[in-house]
Amino acid sequence: SRIDSKGIKVVTSYRVDPSNPQRLMKTITKIRVTYDKVRENVAVEARRKWKKFGEAASGEDQSNVTIKSRDDIFIDDPNADVDLQEEDVAK
Repeated sequence: SRIDSKGIKVVTSYRVDPSNPQRLMKTITKIRVTYDKVRENVAVEARRKWKKFGEAASGEDQSNVTIKSRDDIFIDDPNADVDLQEEDVAK
């Protein structure tokens, strides 16, 4: 489909009618197409051109690589040994 001067794209699709398999159903969908200009830092653009390394280099989809850590991370409360109820009684 082509995009007209107002930015609207018309998509036509055909599918088989569930009630009558010998008949086709035509669906027309209108989609507004917009373009957003994004300013990007020159250094960021240069980093995108770097060669991938590690697990990111072995992946097939290179569009946006983020690898999650599978290690268990434990967070300790620094005030765990202080009992807050004792402080309230002292006031």
